[in-house]
Amino acid sequence: MENLLIPPSGSVTVRMYRQGHGDCFLLAFDQENSDRPFYVVIDCGYKPGSQNFIHKDESGAFANGPSIREIVDHIALSTDSHLDLFIVTHEHQDHLNGIWKETNPFFENFTIDKAWFAWTEDPSDELANKLRKKHRDQLLGLVGARNKLSLTFGADHSAVERLDELLSLEIGGHEEKFAAGILGAAADPAQSDNKQSMKLVKDKALANNGVEFLRPGDLEKIGSAADPVKVYVLGPPQSETLLADEDPVGNESFPNNLARQQSGSFMAAVNADPIDVGSPFDSRFQCSFSDEVQYIENGNIKIESFLQTYYGDIDASPKPADSKNKEVEQNAEWRRIDNDWLLSSENLAIKLNTGINNTSLVLAFELPKSKKVLFFAGDAQRGNWISWADMKWGTGQEETTTKDILSRAVLYKAGHHGSHNATLSGQVKDKYANLSWMGQGKYAREFTAMITAVNTWAITKNRPPWRHPLPAIKKALEEKCSGRVFQTDVPVPAKPNNVSDTEWQAFVQRMKVDRLYFDYTIADAE
Repeated sequence: MENLLIPPSGSVTVRMYRQGHGDCFLLAFDQENSDRPFYVVIDCGYKPGSQNFIHKDESGAFANGPSIREIVDHIALSTDSHLDLFIVTHEHQDHLNGIWKETNPFFENFTIDKAWFAWTEDPSDELANKLRKKHRDQLLGLVGARNKLSLTFGADHSAVERLDELLSLEIGGHEEKFAAGILGAAADPAQSDNKQSMKLVKDKALANNGVEFLRPGDLEKIGSAADPVKVYVLGPPQSETLLADEDPVGNESFPNNLARQQSGSFMAAVNADPIDVGSPFDSRFQCSFSDEVQYIENGNIKIESFLQTYYGDIDASPKPADSKNKEVEQNAEWRRIDNDWLLSSENLAIKLNTGINNTSLVLAFELPKSKKVLFFAGDAQRGNWISWADMKWGTGQEETTTKDILSRAVLYKAGHHGSHNATLSGQVKDKYANLSWMGQGKYAREFTAMITAVNTWAITKNRPPWRHPLPAIKKALEEKCSGRVFQTDVPVPAKPNNVSDTEWQAFVQRMKVDRLYFDYTIADAE
């Protein structure tokens, strides 16, 4: 019992695990009239390989980081393997692959009293079912494109490797290199590692107090019945349009925001008749690849498909043009894009990833006495963020708004590893939720951020590099937090020159740094 995570009386301790590039949090809320804290786990996952870019040895070289088994064993010791609540924010590898594996699942021996998921996992929700089917269809299309790319260019082609990285987020797993065998799980998504991780959590919770699927506007209560912690549900939005809205617009973005790229055209080549896909040409100028054309050759009528006549086959040689019947050579190579369309599949994979990020469950935990707020944004991106502005809870004198809730934030779990589209820029006066809405007034002196990013791995092991965190967002957080920013691969937050020793020591006394985690304690008092 001596290893249990016990927060000081009237406090909450937030433990940010340093398992790699991904999210894994343990929250311990002190409960009045109980010698046991209320334990909450939020996600448990990482990108394989990233754990080896966190710590350095005496020579300055990177040393092997902790295994996910080591992290989960530590959670077990810290909670006596008993979780009051397990929260899954969304279905991505770096939030889930520390929960299940085929042999000896990581959380197999835990008791989970209750589990929370977003409404997007609710099997009785019509829109959720539509989105899951759409996701499955797109995933199958991506796998088809991936396999054709591999056959055409080779499995070690950069485009194939990049697509494998993106597919691994959707399917899950623990291999640093995407295993071809995992592709079978895409044909039956219920068998993917991500789905199995969520199933384990659901099954354990159903054996006790059950599973809840939360919707924006919900208000939950946890901990002590007499003085509970309120949990406001901000996202994900129940709008297909907002879920697809990924990138900041205008002043919403921080400097150096990368331009958005979109493409879904490869899906037509994988699965569909091109006429059925949004064509720029009127229908009278269209014909199916299977439509026939007639022409005369040596006095005889010949019939071929339109596709064969004008675009030919890559294995055939071009035929000269016949000025009387055909205006250009047959089987002209210059008329074909052959396999170039496959290279655009990466853009759809990015959009698929983003769509799942936007389904993140977004929660604000309000401490009962001080009304301080711990804000966990998951991987929410623009569409999720802009949906919060007009939300209200309660009525009359009890009414509160998103702007009021965020103004009392003293902790912000930065969205999506600090990426360019998961924290919006702006001012307090703006009508959309943004960083300036958080930590205002007396709450500013405690405002702290946590970034679940391994920057060297993100930059050097991904093509193109992942800017996690975006430098402009990291700088904005450091300025707003007066240096109180935890990042997975940064040994300890650095004191800014403009912060007094007294103020910094007050922060240092509330934190603990360990190879496996950062602890940060917040008192439920003024």
